[in-house]
Amino acid sequence: MIELQRKLLGDKVRNEAFYRALKQSVQSGKTTIVDVGSGTGFLSFLASRMGAKHCTLIDYGDISGVSRKLAMSNGIKNCTFINKHSMDVTKAGPADMMVAEILGNYALEENIIEIIEDAKRFLKPGGIIIPGRIEQFVAPVISDRLQKEIDVMADVGYDLDMKEAREIALNNIYVKKIRPEEIISAKKWDEIDFKKKNSSVRKASVTWESDGRDAPAGRLYNVYGFALWWNAELVPGINLSTGPHDPPTHWEQIYLPLLEPVPIKPGQKLRLKLVSDTRLKVKINLSWEVKLMENKKIVSSQKLDMKRGFLV
Repeated sequence: MIELQRKLLGDKVRNEAFYRALKQSVQSGKTTIVDVGSGTGFLSFLASRMGAKHCTLIDYGDISGVSRKLAMSNGIKNCTFINKHSMDVTKAGPADMMVAEILGNYALEENIIEIIEDAKRFLKPGGIIIPGRIEQFVAPVISDRLQKEIDVMADVGYDLDMKEAREIALNNIYVKKIRPEEIISAKKWDEIDFKKKNSSVRKASVTWESDGRDAPAGRLYNVYGFALWWNAELVPGINLSTGPHDPPTHWEQIYLPLLEPVPIKPGQKLRLKLVSDTRLKVKINLSWEVKLMENKKIVSSQKLDMKRGFLV
């Protein structure tokens, strides 16, 4: 747990974005805050120093005790600490603002949708939610660097067939630093507005053309997998992004490998179907299906699913 907190507190890009969002939103002497997944209490402590009237910090485990000690040592007295998972809390608020920094490398992996949906009961009508929106992006990866790092089972040698183990390994998602030159034509595949009611099951279909709109025309290239990242609008005008072109944070991108590279010729289309399930009872599951199309016919297809990536 403290290793995660160390990464969070050492992330200057993240800290500055949340500082600016709070500075824009906190009204001195008036704003009350509920901080869901509060960790060390850093964000509530910032809000307190900005003049927030009261902060309720909700988190479970030993970190809650650390947060209490940090509040005392910093002379912060307008905080209440609840050492429970937010979904087990029966009474908190109603507050003017909810802060829920429960974002992962894959944006939804910490079950942020269901947790925020439940925690809305702690908010006053029309209350502010930080983050307010999340956009998710996907791009084909045309470099084999990451695939070579991951797909090692076929080259074990010693006259051993490791096919089954290889397929388990590739039916998984990987946290990787993906370089801008390794991707083509990023597209938004999902958007979540936390003011609305949202489902933890997200589905999308995305298509790339090879006629110059999404990739250089007249060029043959291979797609080895897909990169995922996100942009969070904390409050209007203040964003935090984890893409390959963005300032680096402690978050990295997600790499979705393929069983085999997909060679794409001019005139063909690449179609990706994504299904994300981050319901609390599931925790996290992603599936991705890739089809190469030409003249409306399927040239090749492959489907991967994290359900097949677990040892049972």
